[in-house]
Amino acid sequence: MLFALSLCSCSKKLYTHKQVMQSFHNKDEVLKKFGNPDIKRMVDSTEVWIYNHDVSGRFPQLVTKNQSISDTTKVSQTPLQNVYINFMFDRSGNITGYKSNGVDLSYEKKISAGKNILNALGIAAILAVVVGLEIYNNSDISF
Repeated sequence: MLFALSLCSCSKKLYTHKQVMQSFHNKDEVLKKFGNPDIKRMVDSTEVWIYNHDVSGRFPQLVTKNQSISDTTKVSQTPLQNVYINFMFDRSGNITGYKSNGVDLSYEKKISAGKNILNALGIAAILAVVVGLEIYNNSDISF
């Protein structure tokens, strides 16, 4: 019973980048999350939406480059290259595939204490029923 309760005590659930990307099914869901695409292309019968900036809800990280010229140091910041997400849609607007590079949409979601308590109580109730039936079937006690 202690083992079952310890399994329910996790307070976070991790969603990987792949799980997040596979949660999108059509154009409407992609529009809600990312807004209008930066580029739209038609390749044969497939529509491709390309997002190449602000794809994670944050601006791309800047890379600092130090360049020494004689006695002075020049510092410049340039955005990371090749940061994009592409979504491919069929004619009816359903996602047929995606491709991403330099983007990590994984996140952790906190699970409420109430849900953990309900899970623990559910497991305890199931264990109580199983143990009660076992005792009832293997004893001389009758009700």
